[in-house]
Amino acid sequence: MRNMAIKQEGYLIIGAITALYASVITLFSLTPSNDLLISIIRICALLALTSMFISTIMTPFMVQLYKYFGKPFVKIHHTFSITAIILATVHPIAFSIQAANLGVFIPVLYPWYDFWLLAGRPALILIYIALLAVILRKKIPKTWRPLHALNYIALFFGYIHGILIGTDFKNIGILILFTIMVISSYIALIYKRYQTYQRNQKRKERLAKQQ
Repeated sequence: MRNMAIKQEGYLIIGAITALYASVITLFSLTPSNDLLISIIRICALLALTSMFISTIMTPFMVQLYKYFGKPFVKIHHTFSITAIILATVHPIAFSIQAANLGVFIPVLYPWYDFWLLAGRPALILIYIALLAVILRKKIPKTWRPLHALNYIALFFGYIHGILIGTDFKNIGILILFTIMVISSYIALIYKRYQTYQRNQKRKERLAKQQ
């Protein structure tokens, strides 16, 4: 099927996404670092969370996005998901180089505060499990969606990790912006579940009428 032209609403969404990324980069630039690796560590973390937010908040609006962009939702969703995965991977790699320690990839489960302090580590594992679930979705049709939903937990883990240890989250602008993003993602998740509930109810009603 040939893709349709992007509609005005699509360009507005592109503008909003561009403005969001620009806002994050601008707020990041307010506390510059002279160390290139530290700058990479910080900006990758911020943009990874931003990309995860965009990919998750899109999910309840698959039909609308197709109308606005003339492309299947999956292509748009995967663009931001892949971007998030790449940035979330570069973040600890750069940190491991800066710290000269591969232990930065190993989750810390105890004590409880340290788990949350270093919650970015299990978050990365959850992101890869969610990715693997998508790759294997045809082989695990009943379980891939719950596994893919681990991205929401990963987003929360990354957010808490940023609050507790992130340099940029000391900036009130960053804190407010990312708090809004995380809350919006979970509102979108609830709305998505509500849509599923409505579809199931309508299906039950149709079946009841056929009987």
